[in-house]
Amino acid sequence: MQRSGGAKPDIERMLFEERVIGYLDPGAEAFLRSLNARGNLWTTSSCIGRIAVVEGRFHWERGGSRIVYKTHDPLSLEELLRVLARPFPDLWLKASGPIIHFQTPRLECALSLLETARNTGFKHSGIISGGQVYTIEVAAPTRIDAPLRVGRRDLYTIDGLAVLVEKANEALLEGRRRLERLARSVESLTSC
Repeated sequence: MQRSGGAKPDIERMLFEERVIGYLDPGAEAFLRSLNARGNLWTTSSCIGRIAVVEGRFHWERGGSRIVYKTHDPLSLEELLRVLARPFPDLWLKASGPIIHFQTPRLECALSLLETARNTGFKHSGIISGGQVYTIEVAAPTRIDAPLRVGRRDLYTIDGLAVLVEKANEALLEGRRRLERLARSVESLTSC
């Protein structure tokens, strides 16, 4: 979900629009309703975590890589094997946890959210802009980045791929558990 601006959006309208456009991650609505329940705190963008296969020499290159498969649910070995059957020269498996951007006009709310985020397992979080409205990025550290194929050479056996899929799914689900803890904790923030 992506949204920007300095005023709190109408959450129901925002969810409807994001769902219609296709920006809303499956399963994100309950979290977003909870995270937007505070009067002086709202989300501007969110990803509840995902597993992706990226084609490219390096998965982080802008313009030099592209996502060829993505899911917000656990990955199966069969799904991964279907992607590997395609003739891509370089592939990476990426599992990443949730990342959410919040805004608030109150510094004490931003600091309270930051402390809550870190206490619920979102240690890669910070205030990324300030002024009339503070923007807080909350990111889970749960992630796996692994090369699957380099120069058309597969790097794993079937057994190795099965272990990698298991670990990617564990990372995704741990991120989801952290998001659940964050949502419960944000509901009880008194400074927002």
